[in-house]
Parts: sequence; C-alpha cells; structure tokens
Amino acid sequence: MSLKASLIAAAIALAAPAAIAHDYKAGAIEIDHPWARATPRGASVAAGYFKLTNTGSTPDRLVGGTSEVAGRVEIHEMTMSDGVMRMRPLKDGLELKPGGTVEFKSSSFHLMMVGLKQQLQQGQRIKGTLIFEKAGPVDVEYVVEGIGGAPGAGPANGQTHMNMH
Repeated sequence: MSLKASLIAAAIALAAPAAIAHDYKAGAIEIDHPWARATPRGASVAAGYFKLTNTGSTPDRLVGGTSEVAGRVEIHEMTMSDGVMRMRPLKDGLELKPGGTVEFKSSSFHLMMVGLKQQLQQGQRIKGTLIFEKAGPVDVEYVVEGIGGAPGAGPANGQTHMNMH
C-alpha cells in the first residue's frame, strides 16, 4: 500500500467514532446526540438528554415531545434550592434564544419520559419526536447508555463513565 493510501486509511479509521454520533437539524435548530439512561426493571420513568443550539436570528421554543416507549413526554428542569434538589415540569416549554445553546443533562434540563411501556436497555435505540414552536416536529433516536452512563459511554466506544451528579 502506498503512503498516500495508508494515510487515507488511517484518517478514515480515526474518523469512524464521529460517524457514531447522531445529530439532527430542523430549520435553525440543531439537536446533538439524543441519549437516555438504561432503566431498572419496573421503572415507570426515564430521562432524555441532548444539546440544542439555535443557529438562527429569531427565538424558538421546545414545546414538547413524544417517545415510542412512553405514554407521554414532559420538559423538566432540575434545580438546587437551600440544599434541596427540585424538579418541575416546564409547562410552557423552553425558549431557545438566537445563537444560544441549551444542554439537557443530569441535574438540569431533561425530557421526562413518563409511563414507560418497557425497560430501556443499554445499546437500544429509542424513536421519539421533539416538537418546536417554529421549527415543528423533528424525529430523533435516543441511544440508550448504561444506567450510570454518560453520552458516548456505551459499548460503541468501549468506555465506561460514571456520572455522579
């Protein structure tokens, strides 16, 4: 194999993990790597995480969602107040300011999948839809990571992480 062919093969091999990432776009809204944690048997709720970026010049709003594995999906915010963690649904959704980014992550904003129809298992892909006020509905797939997992911690890259938040 020539040096040029070897370099091209190496570049392709190094880029392969990036191909595992799954991102979506709807109008000016970018959705980066939707994922959920595996759930214990009998759990009735699960959380969905991702990063939203509004690349446009006008605000938009995440107003809801659906999931094939849950009876309903709610947008939630988790906050700490006087040493007490509180979770509340955002009934009016979440505004995405022009040029702004909001990360849905543990101990912060997240999608709550309520009334699970099945246990979520690591490695599984879950179909869902995110609904935006202006960009409209966007079909996504959540990659299910380990129970204590973080995005990218699944078997796809052989790493394990523990999120202690």
